Amino acid sequence: MPFSKNPGLESGFTLFELMVVLVLIGLLSSMVFVAVSSGLLKSRETKFVNQFANALKGARTRALGQGKAVRFIIDSENRKFGLKPPGLQEIPASIQIEGEDIEELQDGVYGIVFYPDGSSSGGELDLKWANGRVDTFKIARIWSTVLHETSGRQ
Repeated sequence: MPFSKNPGLESGFTLFELMVVLVLIGLLSSMVFVAVSSGLLKSRETKFVNQFANALKGARTRALGQGKAVRFIIDSENRKFGLKPPGLQEIPASIQIEGEDIEELQDGVYGIVFYPDGSSSGGELDLKWANGRVDTFKIARIWSTVLHETSGRQ
């Protein structure tokens, strides 16, 4: 008597095929997670750099508009930056700020002064990120223009 196959048993998947599919789904989902998380980190970096640049440019605009000197402040001990008022903003822990030709107003507090004639005390600020990215802000003395350059890993 010949051996006959049961047609109902041929329609399923083997355990091996199911395991391969699960491994592929796991690999793809981990790749998506990495892409999304790195995108979120970059968006946080971009948001902070934009806030920093806007605060610098806002100090210049305020000095020109109000006709009096305005200070952009970096409080290194409390890890804050900005103008008073409207208030200082937090500096993320993943950033180290270094300056060149920046005036020290008091212990641990540094500033760039923007004058109503359009000039400034000038200087250069480097925002160094933990991932190797460096954002450099150069503030010209005569016209108080703010130039932003990014180098390193982006």
